[in-house]
Amino acid sequence: MPTLRDIAREAGVSVGTASNVLNDPNVVSSETRERVLAVMRSHNYRPSAVARSLSTGRTRTFGLIVSSIFNPFTAGLVQGASEAVRDMGRSLLVATTAYDGRDVPEQVDMLVHQWIDGIFLASQPLPETVYSQLGFGETPVVVMDHGQPLPGNVVGLVGFDWRGAGYQVTKHLIELGHQRIGYVGGIPARSSSALREEGYRQALAEAGISCDPELCLEGNYLTDSGLECARKLLQHPDRPTALAMANDMMALGAYQAAAELGLRIPDDVSITGIDDNYFVAHISPPLTTVFVPTSKLGRVGIEILAETTGRDCGVRQVVLPVELVVRQSTAPPHS
Repeated sequence: MPTLRDIAREAGVSVGTASNVLNDPNVVSSETRERVLAVMRSHNYRPSAVARSLSTGRTRTFGLIVSSIFNPFTAGLVQGASEAVRDMGRSLLVATTAYDGRDVPEQVDMLVHQWIDGIFLASQPLPETVYSQLGFGETPVVVMDHGQPLPGNVVGLVGFDWRGAGYQVTKHLIELGHQRIGYVGGIPARSSSALREEGYRQALAEAGISCDPELCLEGNYLTDSGLECARKLLQHPDRPTALAMANDMMALGAYQAAAELGLRIPDDVSITGIDDNYFVAHISPPLTTVFVPTSKLGRVGIEILAETTGRDCGVRQVVLPVELVVRQSTAPPHS
């Protein structure tokens, strides 16, 4: 296998120019770049990733920290990030964390010590006490759904229009004629949870419907909490005619609660979710929900890291729009 020095000699350029063709091609003229690449192709030359990292101080690898990959929401993020690094000719290291985020500091340390070029922190939003322990050092960071003070090395904030998601499903139910709409929210004190509930309350207020505190419960985005909260709401003496669940996983729990109580969906109770996970179009009845472009966000987070690494570009903020998807789990209430 020829060395980079051999390639440079045959192409009639310096070793530095040959290196730039691989690592910083924009500083090399197109004619010279093509001549060097032609020599590389003729010898089937493959640069050493280790040598390149030592010479440039970069590994061309990004880190992605997510919650459980068994959650379809997370799977979409990983898919989008993976496609982005593939298109860039880079690599991705994925680290998964405990649901409460207690081990995120360990995952950050692991990635930083791998010479990662940047970290996309897309796990569940963390308690402030945990976030303050994160040792990013000088590594650039993109954060998803974060509502706390940020360290200086954050280069991007990305998320979804969660307020719009809560608003759209609630407005849809109101337009169908529902007046008593139960709401099961996500983990309290997280910005994404608060925004979804704000959207729910905004839609009620615009319709002149008072928000009954007995119809608003706190879940944790997991199916079991959706089941438990939906049971309480559907056994209320003046039960709601519709349930707006803060995500699809909890909506599955609401389906189970309705079945246990002998209630038909949507004849006896309408149910909505948020996320539009791949499976919700295939349950019975198919779930009305809000499409959240998780794969696109995974790509956007990586692209921000790639565009800002080594540059002083300030903090980019991206909020992706969401879209209501109406299926058969919602209908006008019975008289």
